[in-house]
Amino acid sequence: MLRKSTLRGYEIGGLAERLIATLYADDTTVYLSEEDDYEMLLGILETWCKASGARFNVMKTEIIPLGSAEYRATLIATRRPRADAPEVPVGIRIARDGEVTRILGSWPGNGTENTAAWSMILDKVRDALGRWARFRPSMNGKSIISRAIIGGCTQYLTAAQGMPPDVERKLDRLTLDFLWGGGQETPSQHGDAQIAARARRH
Repeated sequence: MLRKSTLRGYEIGGLAERLIATLYADDTTVYLSEEDDYEMLLGILETWCKASGARFNVMKTEIIPLGSAEYRATLIATRRPRADAPEVPVGIRIARDGEVTRILGSWPGNGTENTAAWSMILDKVRDALGRWARFRPSMNGKSIISRAIIGGCTQYLTAAQGMPPDVERKLDRLTLDFLWGGGQETPSQHGDAQIAARARRH
């Protein structure tokens, strides 16, 4: 219904069809141009809900404005994609510059460095390694655990958005602390951290 609608979406050079929606599991991302009306989108979604018996959670909808800084600021202030368009309902969040929005495990946003996303991942890694440390695993066990936890927690976001250098340094420190209980780094310890870092990148 979205693709057959009159919504313009994004026209991308080299692609025969416009980009209007991407869907994965229960997550839907819709791409609208400034000429599109949000009310038309809601009408399509309401029709689909009636036909499918599903419920679309409008209050969990978030909007990321694209375009020039001036356009983004105007859209946020007026809640309109253009002067003659109806307002976006008040309950729907429009992300400001510097704020991130979660989409399928990635955290896009205007003027952001994904610090919020990486902060949560670092906390998750720290907590998981702390729980494992209480069991006093062997050095081989620590090596396996650190690679599994750090690689599992960071692989997707790294592939989607890249890993900032300061985050990699913090993960190296967490790895060394877990392997050696916060002792002084030695060449062999540094080598173990390098192994864990390679596991994250691959």
